[in-house]
Formats: sequence, C-alpha cells, structure tokens
Amino acid sequence: MNNANPVPDLQLGQIAFVTEMLGNVAQAMGSSGFIQTLYENVVRFVDCDAVHLDYERATSIHRGVGWIGSYGRDQERVAQAMQLYYQSYANDDVTYEGIVVDEEVQVVQISAQKVATEVRHLFYDIADIHDECVVACRVNGTTYSMSVSRARHLPPFSLKELSLLKHLAVVVLPLSAAHHRFVGASSSDSPIPCSTDRNLLAQWLPQLYGKLTPREAHVCSSLVNGMTTQVIAHGMGVKASTVNTYAKRAFEKLGIETRRQLVALVLSSARLGSGERGVH
Repeated sequence: MNNANPVPDLQLGQIAFVTEMLGNVAQAMGSSGFIQTLYENVVRFVDCDAVHLDYERATSIHRGVGWIGSYGRDQERVAQAMQLYYQSYANDDVTYEGIVVDEEVQVVQISAQKVATEVRHLFYDIADIHDECVVACRVNGTTYSMSVSRARHLPPFSLKELSLLKHLAVVVLPLSAAHHRFVGASSSDSPIPCSTDRNLLAQWLPQLYGKLTPREAHVCSSLVNGMTTQVIAHGMGVKASTVNTYAKRAFEKLGIETRRQLVALVLSSARLGSGERGVH
C-alpha cells in the first residue's frame, strides 16, 4: 500500500488567513474595486500608505510604462500625484534602471533619500513618503510591478515584510496581469488623457490660473497631462509653433521656463493645497 505524501507542518489559521486575502483579490479581478481590494488586503500583512500597480513594455528604442491603478489612505492625494507621475514622468524615471526582471519575482527597496531627481522628490514629498518596496516579475512577456509605499509615520520595511510582499507577489502580480487584460490601464502608453475634464491648473493653481488666457491654460494643462506639442496642436487645430507660443507666454506669467518646472509647480501647489484643507 502506497503511503501519502507527508503534510507540511503549517498552521491552519495562517493558511486560512492567506487564502482569504488572495480569494478577496481574485474575486475583485476585472472590477472597478480591484485596486482598493488589493490595498485593503495587503495592509493586513504589511502596513502601508499606498499601493500602485503598473506594467512596462520595453523595446530597444522605447520604454512604455502603463498605470493600472493606485489606492491609499488619502485616496484623493494618491490619485492626483500618481496621475501626474504616470502621465508626465514615468517613462523617463531612471530610478529602476539596472533592475533585471524575469519570471521570478524581484523585490527592491527604495529609500526617498536615494532618489535624486527634483520631480521624483516632489512625488515623494506630497505624501511624505520615505520608503518604498517594489515587487516585479514578467508575465507573458510584460513586466508587472506592485509598489508599496510608506509615509514617515511608519518605519522602513523590515526584511520580514519585504519577504512577505515578495511571496504575496507570486500570486498578486499574475492576478494583476489578468485584471489588466480584462479592463486595461488607468493611464496607458498613449499621451492622450483618460478624461477630457481634467484641468489641473484650474484645480490647483486658482490664482495663477486666472492670469492665463483660456488657450494658454489649455496648453499648460495639456502639457501637465503629458501630451506632446504635436498632439496639442492637432487637438486645437493650430500649428505646433502656435502651441509653443502659448506655452512661452504662459510660462512667463507663471515665472517658469520648462514643462518640468510646470509639473513641479503644480505638484507643490497640490501639496500646499492639501495641507490647507487639513490633510495630514
């Protein structure tokens, strides 16, 4: 008579806890509540302030990063900051250069102090983020990543927490890939904004916004949303040189010189505005 394989010495309560979490995430796959459900279950294992999901398709001439979604304690602030990040900066972010990702889950811990670029600092500063863990792996040829961030009220991630996130990612990232195939991304590789009603300047720079003409404001908002000069010109029915003229006039009024400074100005104003509203 053949003997059964020995049962691993596991606590049934621990197994039930993990399977409940993964079951919740799996059931939410393909729904609008997937990212929120993922966050609410990740924090049961590793406390954090926000979770972000994205994917990357890299070629020899182009790095395309798509945003699947984000959720966190201060959801309004998280959504605003990550919308700007993925539309205006993600494709140029060198933070993750040199990280080789394959079918095995990779885990990277990133301290805010190690992020050198000005705009990236602003993204961290808005939410007071000081520590970030990124778990990533390739699923069907595409790299999927889950970023888990902590503000200063929490300590840096411990080795145990990093290990937990790595093991959870073995299931969570393929589920995220399947979710992405079902519903697409919040902000795709295309520079076209996901919503036409997204005037960030009017929302975050009300005093400065009043100094701009409607066309100057439209050009600046489009630039913040990551649109190219050619795309803006096509949408407005004007030449690219005309768009550049509107941008130049607006930049002079705003006291800036570049698109990057415009993004930084909007992000800084968003941070100050959140503070004035009592967001901590």
